[in-house]
Amino acid sequence: MQHVKRRTFLAGVTGAVAMTTVGTPARASDDSGTEVAFPLVHSGLGKATVLWWGGATARFAASELVDYVEQMSGARLRILRAQPQQQPQTATSGVLVLPGSQRQATAVPQVLLTEADTRLRDQATDTYLVSAASLGVLLSGVGDRGVVHATYALLEQLGVGFFAPQFSYYQGAAETVPQTADITVRTQSSLVTPPWPVRRKAIEEGWSINESSLTALIDWMGKQRLNVLVFPYDYYGIGVTRYEDFAAGMAPELSKRGIVVEVGGHGYDAFLSRADHPQYYTPGYNVFNVHDDAAVSQYIANVVAYLQDRPEIAVFDCWPPDGASWSKTTLAAFGTATNAEVHVVNKLVAALADAGLHVQVERIAYNAGLDTPTAGYSFDPNVLIDFAAYGRTYSVPLGHASSSVNAHYLDVLRQWRAVHPGTLAIYDYSRRYRWRELGNPIGVLAQDADAYRSAGVNGIGSYAEPANWLQFEATHLFAARSAWNPTLTYDDFVRSYLPARFGPAAEEMADYLQRTADDPDVLNTPGQATALRTKYQAAAADIAAARAKTAGSSAAAIVLDRLAWGCELALADIDITRYTQVGDQAGKQQAMALYRRLTQRHRFNGIQLESAYTTPRYGEQVTRQQIAKEYRSPAWGYLPQIRFSVQQGASVDVTITAQDVDFQGHDVEWTLTTPQGLTAERTQGRLRASGPLEASETVRLSAGTDVAPGNYAVAVTFAADGRELSPSQCTVTVSR
Repeated sequence: MQHVKRRTFLAGVTGAVAMTTVGTPARASDDSGTEVAFPLVHSGLGKATVLWWGGATARFAASELVDYVEQMSGARLRILRAQPQQQPQTATSGVLVLPGSQRQATAVPQVLLTEADTRLRDQATDTYLVSAASLGVLLSGVGDRGVVHATYALLEQLGVGFFAPQFSYYQGAAETVPQTADITVRTQSSLVTPPWPVRRKAIEEGWSINESSLTALIDWMGKQRLNVLVFPYDYYGIGVTRYEDFAAGMAPELSKRGIVVEVGGHGYDAFLSRADHPQYYTPGYNVFNVHDDAAVSQYIANVVAYLQDRPEIAVFDCWPPDGASWSKTTLAAFGTATNAEVHVVNKLVAALADAGLHVQVERIAYNAGLDTPTAGYSFDPNVLIDFAAYGRTYSVPLGHASSSVNAHYLDVLRQWRAVHPGTLAIYDYSRRYRWRELGNPIGVLAQDADAYRSAGVNGIGSYAEPANWLQFEATHLFAARSAWNPTLTYDDFVRSYLPARFGPAAEEMADYLQRTADDPDVLNTPGQATALRTKYQAAAADIAAARAKTAGSSAAAIVLDRLAWGCELALADIDITRYTQVGDQAGKQQAMALYRRLTQRHRFNGIQLESAYTTPRYGEQVTRQQIAKEYRSPAWGYLPQIRFSVQQGASVDVTITAQDVDFQGHDVEWTLTTPQGLTAERTQGRLRASGPLEASETVRLSAGTDVAPGNYAVAVTFAADGRELSPSQCTVTVSR
């Protein structure tokens, strides 16, 4: 693994310092005006030169500015490395756009550097400055990321829309870039300070993550000014979603944007397993014996050794296993699970300091460890506490009087703020896996964010599963924007997002978001399935009306077509529960079959994640290994129908289907094998899979007149680009 300089993160953000960063984005001054400072491009010709100074993030920011200006206008601005006359003290990296396309000089006007240093002095990390006047455009900030933040803020001013990661299924529709022959920058002087120092996306279970989608996610995080990517050390310890498998590929993408990586998740056993150290475990409990100093020391030694070999990790998650069970001896020694965690976490913090490692330790307030420590126990002030309100509802905001559970969670959150002087962040569940393709509770999230701000929270993070991102694009985008503005209201968000995204169809899409806002857990309440179905039927009509107003090949049209498929999926999902609740078994079976078909058809189209949360809805089980292979393949092949009945001497048609996973277009070769007694009209073929639609062909299977009645397995193997894919199998039942 490539060793890089460790990125420190939030060092010393404790006590009063942490609290002063909480609030809405602060503008030390904003002298924005409408006067044109100067043109970047006029009549399709470049009129400026881009200079940069500092490190890799500044170089990257300059290239992004030039690339997007070229996409907008066709004009390629010149890039030069600047030579500051004096080394800036605070504005250590930046981008400067100066008038004139043939500029040769690389000197930076000292007056601009002085302005940047003065404006940025004593500001929080990630504060950024966008300043434009007749002399030039100055983009800078505090820390490595500031210049990147400033550059994307300017591009948004120029009309670029960074709505979603550029996942392959978006087919170019994740962003919108205006086409113009003239690009001008208005006079302004804007200083923006982040209200929350922790702004994250978490890979979490990572069913559908692959190298391409991870790169796209990191790219979008930079554009939304997020600063921490959370990756599991090894989710569930089965080697499927594992940091080591992706670390080398994502390191340069993170580095050039200044984004830091947080690694860990559940649990202690990843670094002190029962198999290797049975002496440190009590039978019947999955947490090692925290009361045993030798066990704690061994765990800490293993973690320190791991982090010494991985200097790129800035934050380490020190969590017990999910569903933690603590031995009676441990609880007797410490009183509570939280107190026991204090013991482990604080010893790890001290050990990391002794080893000279600048890694922040994160700990999650969750389940048995939700409550604050009791008297005599407290976490080190440098520890990042994540607050996980797992059992809450998203029907109402946290703290709402109508939900005693939500009200209790807010009370506990306030208790944490009272006792922990360090960083306190929210581990948000608004993209629960069990919700499948349902739910956009953005209005609740807006009220939550303001409640978090009032409670003194320092940050937030949420899940980032690629496979169904498009279905929840608005929710992901709101979460990113509210991380920079916790007082952002739902109304203000939709007024900004929907016209930019859907143009004349904004009103219809506002209705769609309202109709799909319910917490999907209400589906399990008797009688609510019918009400939810009515809302999603209306949401489908909203999308159809929006589509009628949208040009056929536009970015909005691509998104709307997929959201329409998402409504089909949602209605089939709801119907499974609805028919179950009324005791209609035939209707339930029909809904299950439809949900299965739609899930398989659209699993690569951005609206549905095929996983162990979806397949049980139609009576099937999958493993994480199976799903990971699907989403990490270039293409896929399968049999939409897997059970057939045929009489002796008769025939049946089997459909063979190929799908384009990475949207690059692939030839999928298939080979069919039949058992004795069944024959196929052909046993090999090739399908061209390209884009969101499947490619299929049918093969006729015939049963011999003398074949014995019974069940027969027919196997089909697939390959794409010389790579073997997973085989499929169907069962043919022969009768007389």
